[in-house]
Amino acid sequence: MTFNYKEIYNILGKSLTDAFRWKIWKWFLTGSIGATISTLTIGEKIFHLNTNKSIIYGIVAIIILFILRFLLIFMKESLKYFHEVYTNSIYGDTIIILKESFATAHYYRKTPGHDDKEFMNSMIVFCNSLKEIYDKITKSDCSVSIKVPLKDDSINEHSILMNLTRDVKHNNRDTEKYSKIKHTIIGNTPFSYCINKVIKNARNKAYINNNINETTNYDNTSKECYDNEVLPYHSELVYPIIPAINVDNKNYYCHGFICIDSNKKDAFKTPYDIAIIEGVADGIYDIISERNKLNIQN
Repeated sequence: MTFNYKEIYNILGKSLTDAFRWKIWKWFLTGSIGATISTLTIGEKIFHLNTNKSIIYGIVAIIILFILRFLLIFMKESLKYFHEVYTNSIYGDTIIILKESFATAHYYRKTPGHDDKEFMNSMIVFCNSLKEIYDKITKSDCSVSIKVPLKDDSINEHSILMNLTRDVKHNNRDTEKYSKIKHTIIGNTPFSYCINKVIKNARNKAYINNNINETTNYDNTSKECYDNEVLPYHSELVYPIIPAINVDNKNYYCHGFICIDSNKKDAFKTPYDIAIIEGVADGIYDIISERNKLNIQN
């Protein structure tokens, strides 16, 4: 994260100016007689000071008050600036990371015969990249996976899903027990929710749950893999793999889902969280379509 030192000087100047823009200063300046009388009265009656000391202490008190106000304003403006710089840094890194991910995907598409090894490599790169991005955005440990239908080339209400790939850090979730479970659409709240939105061509197709383990009527077939059926994450963001732009309200095939979860509650809160995953889903839609067509031909 970098920042502009010139901007810091601007914040200093703004804080100094704003420190003077306080209504109480009008009382001290325009109401000088009342302020003087009050200062002398307080100094003489309460602190038993003579007139000169009362005036001096009064001036010192005003200076201290001004400095405190200046420091408070400077801290507030600095925090706002650093927050903005940090946020811009995160989303700037996101652009760079996704550019590299899409470059890998395009390399696969340019490979003669569409080598399946290159396809899987490009999907793993996307998962690892999204994990890196959402770790920074949410300040938590995120897991990213891509789910696709086991036998079909597109999702329907009877589809059984398989894990196409996952970020390398969380490969240990793909246990033998996990692979034996039938991960159906109807058995998973996020998938059934997203498919319903796709069928209705709803504008917002993302499923977000920021407190999974305390949500009633939440279904997830992966619960069977964990003790007491408690999932190892608290927040979840799921998005269907479909084109971002729907021409003529056409119902496109859904090729699967991008699933991101976090070990932190209330992890997914900004509109950018959905926009990023929506862009990736749109980007890999054609890649998966081409791979499915090739598999059908073969």
